[in-house]
Amino acid sequence: MKKICVITSVHNAYDGRIYHKQCKSLVKAGYDVSLVAPKPEKMLEDSIRLIPIEKPKQEFKRFLHTFTVFKAARKTNADLYHFHDPELIPVGVLLRIFTGKPVIFDAHEHYPNAIMSKKYLKRWMKKPVRFIYGTIERISLPILSGVIYTTDEVGERYQRYNSCKIENYPLTEMFTLNHSALKDPDMILYLGGITPIRGIEQLTEAFSSAADEHSDARFVFVGRFESDAFERKIKQKVKAYGLADRVEFMGSVPYSEIETYLSKASIGIIPYLPEPNHLVCLPNKLFEYMAAGVAILASDFPHYRKVVENSRSGLLIDPEKPESIADALNVLLDNPEKTKDFGVNGRMSFETTYNWETEEKKLVSFYKKLLKQQ
Repeated sequence: MKKICVITSVHNAYDGRIYHKQCKSLVKAGYDVSLVAPKPEKMLEDSIRLIPIEKPKQEFKRFLHTFTVFKAARKTNADLYHFHDPELIPVGVLLRIFTGKPVIFDAHEHYPNAIMSKKYLKRWMKKPVRFIYGTIERISLPILSGVIYTTDEVGERYQRYNSCKIENYPLTEMFTLNHSALKDPDMILYLGGITPIRGIEQLTEAFSSAADEHSDARFVFVGRFESDAFERKIKQKVKAYGLADRVEFMGSVPYSEIETYLSKASIGIIPYLPEPNHLVCLPNKLFEYMAAGVAILASDFPHYRKVVENSRSGLLIDPEKPESIADALNVLLDNPEKTKDFGVNGRMSFETTYNWETEEKKLVSFYKKLLKQQ
């Protein structure tokens, strides 16, 4: 049995993409899988061997964590290594050099674009850091065995290498039931990290406007605030708009529990602002809304528009204009049948196209190809 070591120094050990999709798919395909990841509060007992490490408390210290991660990964004596964070590129290079085994870099985002939105970097630092990162990639990727990426826009950087496009679509097994009878026509849902660049301030203002016309409408946020300061700011706005009894902040929940909220919501929203990284990546929440039969309101970016229009699963908004968001909310709240139809259409597209099972085959095939080359 071939041994696989999957590595992340930042993501939750039981992350949806890494643990529930990729690791479990590899086990199903017959591999012996170890996962090097930050230590969770509670460790699960299953066929995936978790090797816990300490997570750096500050972002800039992530790059100093290299040797600890390298030692933990090398001890697994794996036949293939698969790492998920850009700061682990040196770890990948070291593993490739010292073990001679295949090493995969899994690029979740367009990292040079993402650097330009990092709050912890001062404005004058961003371009030099982006240049340094680009240089590290150009030197390191020829040494590695392969790259996994999402979206064609992100993949343009990796076409010259041995690469494979694998999208982060939802698991069919998590969305097996038809929840149409449970849907609350007045429940609006936001899933994901709560940050300024994801349009939360504009969204809060938009809901205050829509709520004036729809007394039963309520909003549920599921995700962690970026900072205590931003949490105070948004909650103060909610209170000032008189919405404290109509807006709920549930905090972060385990990946396996998000369907609890998706099963009840009728409208799901992705109001991301036009930051460089948002313009080339597809959030997995878009497909989770579709999987649960939730009508979508999404920022009008070209790659979002392609998915939403092709699936006929929702409406597009200008995320920088609260009035655009409010207008779209009013359309869906005023027309529950239209909202329901959008949800049904999205669910059909999930079943036929946007599900993890289609991507699982590509992942296993890419592994077989690299192991065969080895």
